[in-house]
Amino acid sequence: MAKKKFNEITLLKMLALASVLFFHCYRPFMGSGSFWKVTIDSTVSGLEYLYHFNKVFDVHCLFFCSGFLYFMTMSAGNRTVWEQLVRRVKRIVVPYLSVGLLFTVPLYLSFHLPSGLLTSDSSWLDGYRLFITMYFSDHLWFLQIMLVITVICLLLNGMIRNYFWLLLAGSFLLTFGFNRWLGDIRFMSLCSMSDNLFLFVLGGAAFRCNDLFVSFKNLIILAVSGILFLVSYNVTSENAVAKQVLSIIADGSVCVCALALFKLFADRVVPVLFQFRAIQYFDKNFMGFYMYHMPFPLICATLLYEPFHQVIPSDWLYIVTAWLITIVLTAVSVKVASLIKAQCTKVQLISRLYN
Repeated sequence: MAKKKFNEITLLKMLALASVLFFHCYRPFMGSGSFWKVTIDSTVSGLEYLYHFNKVFDVHCLFFCSGFLYFMTMSAGNRTVWEQLVRRVKRIVVPYLSVGLLFTVPLYLSFHLPSGLLTSDSSWLDGYRLFITMYFSDHLWFLQIMLVITVICLLLNGMIRNYFWLLLAGSFLLTFGFNRWLGDIRFMSLCSMSDNLFLFVLGGAAFRCNDLFVSFKNLIILAVSGILFLVSYNVTSENAVAKQVLSIIADGSVCVCALALFKLFADRVVPVLFQFRAIQYFDKNFMGFYMYHMPFPLICATLLYEPFHQVIPSDWLYIVTAWLITIVLTAVSVKVASLIKAQCTKVQLISRLYN
């Protein structure tokens, strides 16, 4: 049975990833932060508003879309829980190790770039030790958390079939526990677990209720989720629990609002966009773009910004240029990786024939 194509999810996840890449290109302007010790001493007007957008949209929408697609696959019932677990390990753990060990860590160490516990003067031994022990975070934390979440969902597979809405409510409540118990744990980036399980399951809820995202009902969902986001994001509270509740509601409502919005025009826009080979390549190699794009934005910040700014004194133009360079270099990296993988496959096939 062929999978149904949800153009709104395709468009949403591609825009979210493009937003992540853009965020990483201007993040060096926003201060040191936890993982961004490569900074540019300049103030760009308007970045604070863009930062608020990225804060609630990009990665949260990636988890939301991942949940939507995961539950869509599970609903087909073509694979057992064990087969799903093996597939997830292959799709998450194998790329995480291969890309991290052979690409990400060497680039960080070669250019002396800091990332979390990795400092600019860390040795190669320290870099690989931090990665193997799951303390090298950076953008790969997404894969670490995604593995944890999918394993949880697979273990609760029976509950998902019969008590899905209880799972959704439980994942909402677990957010408070994650924030309290895992808030300081760097191992496997568990400190970033937070509300990502809830957003993942919420994506599953959106799939199960996909029939509501049509006609007048979709407009109601769009309006209600949009209002809910604006209220929850702008209301302030000194109470820690209330603040977290508002944060969860804001993160969830913006994902639902974006899905309802994209539902209005995705079926008309996506066929037009997919006439371009670059868009097709971006969609086909979606996860590759996520895994390979770092640390190109940081390399641009350390090597490109000053000479660029001396010729063209525009920070916004530099950010756009760094973003385009990041996309191009990432596309090249993904292509090279695919060629190497193809050659390795050929070698394996030839060795099997001779054996």
